[in-house]
Amino acid sequence: MVEPLRNETRPLKPLHPWVQPQGTFKYKVRTGDSWLTLAARNHHQFADYHLIWINFQLSPLEPYYTNKVNWYLREYVGCRHSHDGGRNWAFTDDADPGFIFLPTLTYDFDAIAITGSRGLGQVNAPQYDDENAYDLLAKALDIYSVTDMGVNMLEIPLPALIEGGMIVTGTLAAIAAPFVALGDPYNAALKYASRGFFFRAFCYTFVMAADGWSAETVASFYPLLEYPPPSSTFPEKAESFRKLYNFGLKAGILQARRLNRVDVRNLFVLLRSQLSTQEALDYTGRVKEWPTWKKKEYYLRLSGILKEIMFKKDLQVTLR
Repeated sequence: MVEPLRNETRPLKPLHPWVQPQGTFKYKVRTGDSWLTLAARNHHQFADYHLIWINFQLSPLEPYYTNKVNWYLREYVGCRHSHDGGRNWAFTDDADPGFIFLPTLTYDFDAIAITGSRGLGQVNAPQYDDENAYDLLAKALDIYSVTDMGVNMLEIPLPALIEGGMIVTGTLAAIAAPFVALGDPYNAALKYASRGFFFRAFCYTFVMAADGWSAETVASFYPLLEYPPPSSTFPEKAESFRKLYNFGLKAGILQARRLNRVDVRNLFVLLRSQLSTQEALDYTGRVKEWPTWKKKEYYLRLSGILKEIMFKKDLQVTLR
């Protein structure tokens, strides 16, 4: 049994039962959390006393305010430790049950409000529709006028693209005509591997460039491969895989530049709706103010989500 702190006061009428308020989600507290850090998410949308009111209906103006908060933290949240000499309970990993309620976040991409219950795939954004977002992904893979966009023909691995099941039309189709992908199990595996190299690279740069980063910055995060990647399954295709990967990096930046403001909003609503509740909490605030490691972690996570969606929907690349 955890002994009460000296600074605890039982409210005259404690909340009972303690139920989840509307517009909130259940959050498992962790070591290092505090009312202040939790309130600081999403540009300090809520103050610490807002969170306490949401959870315990306590006003900072009432007598013994902090003492009553301490009572709830021990009795309802199950806090076990104090980090300030026994004056107040602290949030820690071993709090049992260790849950509080936090308001559903509101995200703001370029002044467009986006709200949602993260991790549940539910989003509520003005004029947003999942199907429109999926149409955007198909449009993103419709790559046309590549030679007009500064991509050298030697950088486009046409045989490897066709082996990857990608669609080549127009002038490029005539150039690629001699290369025909076979339909045996070997080529089915080769198609999957080829698509993997291209799509992974494409998603890396497409997501980051769509979020407004310059081509130079994106390239510093995801440099071109100088040497063929090792491949025990298809060692003879290693150079093709290198070209596919590098072309994917360049194509992602080029296609991101074609997005309009609504496209960008729809893309990030879709991707962030796939984050877990904890990930959504971790990845709040102004991305450009984060340390480099956190930026890399964030964009790798979103690009991984995008690649998974594209593979599940079996989206095809079309080169014109």
